[in-house]
Amino acid sequence: MNYRFLPGLMLLFVVSACMPHPFHPERSLVAAVPGQIPQQLQVQAEGRVEATSDQLQLRLGVITEAGDADQAVNENNQRMSRVITTLAELGLDRKDLATGQFQIQPQWSQPPRPTPANWQREIIGYRVSNDLWIRTTRIDLAGQLLGLAHQAGVNQVGNLQFTIADPDNYQQQAMALATQKALKQAQVLATAAGAELGKILSLTLDTPGGHSGTAPLMAEARMMTATDVVPITPGNVDIQATVTVVFELISPARNQ
Repeated sequence: MNYRFLPGLMLLFVVSACMPHPFHPERSLVAAVPGQIPQQLQVQAEGRVEATSDQLQLRLGVITEAGDADQAVNENNQRMSRVITTLAELGLDRKDLATGQFQIQPQWSQPPRPTPANWQREIIGYRVSNDLWIRTTRIDLAGQLLGLAHQAGVNQVGNLQFTIADPDNYQQQAMALATQKALKQAQVLATAAGAELGKILSLTLDTPGGHSGTAPLMAEARMMTATDVVPITPGNVDIQATVTVVFELISPARNQ
């Protein structure tokens, strides 16, 4: 190996190490590298709008039992016909009513105690249930509706809700509020970090469902005597929307 050039190479290395270089550490920490994902800031915010309920939804059920299936069905049909007629006389439109589930179930005998070895169960009767679903904007009739329906033969009430007939406008308000909150939160965070907000990289509506965040207010109805009007308080409905916004985050060093 030829060592004649070794002293010269060592001298060149020393000189090069002592020379100043255009190196700026404060810039290198934030400088963008080709192909690198830009610095980002993600915020999530919720918007909530309270609206006065204007629609009533509930299920009225008629349940009858008899030893004969035809007898149970006939009695159920008579009761449900009275219920529908009563609701029409009260002022409800027929389009507000819809038949739900109709069932005929056999009722079986229960084993005695002690149970004989040769005991077999048998049908001792039939149970018929018929559901009527109601959706109406006549929420002022809620108390009368329940009282009169009970008189007409209803013996089961469920799924009582006060909602918004057309929630789209309120949903849009909630979405706008959520977006405004997200923008404010992002600005506060960026300022506190000594940075600036860049362009919006993504904006996502996180609330699931068509009218997500629409939370129907469940109302409690107490069936009293056949002549009483059931006390009902509609209340308000909260409509919510949640958004997630991703911003580009610009460090001051990147503007130099």
